[in-house]
Amino acid sequence: MGEKDYAVGQAGMPQVGQASKKPCYLVSLHDPSNKKKPTTYFIAIDRPHFEMQFIQVKGVFSDLSEDDISRRFNEEIANKDAIVDIMFPSHRILSIKSLVFNANKPSTLIK
Repeated sequence: MGEKDYAVGQAGMPQVGQASKKPCYLVSLHDPSNKKKPTTYFIAIDRPHFEMQFIQVKGVFSDLSEDDISRRFNEEIANKDAIVDIMFPSHRILSIKSLVFNANKPSTLIK
């Protein structure tokens, strides 16, 4: 067997702290167990996947307000240890919002 009969490449974990080309989504969840703060926020790093009365997402929970998350979501997803793959029942989902799309300043109009 010659030295060039096979190829070995370097594999590694993706850098979550860097800006991802995939859009992030903010999932707002109704939390009936918390009377003081009835809305819980989850930052999804992949597109939410819908399955029979459930939504499957991968990302992190956040304690920040919705406005703060919109400005600093890259900092929130930088901690790789906090990333979870989870399913939520559809009746708890209040909204799903793209964190990279800005309706006020579409990229096609910026010159």
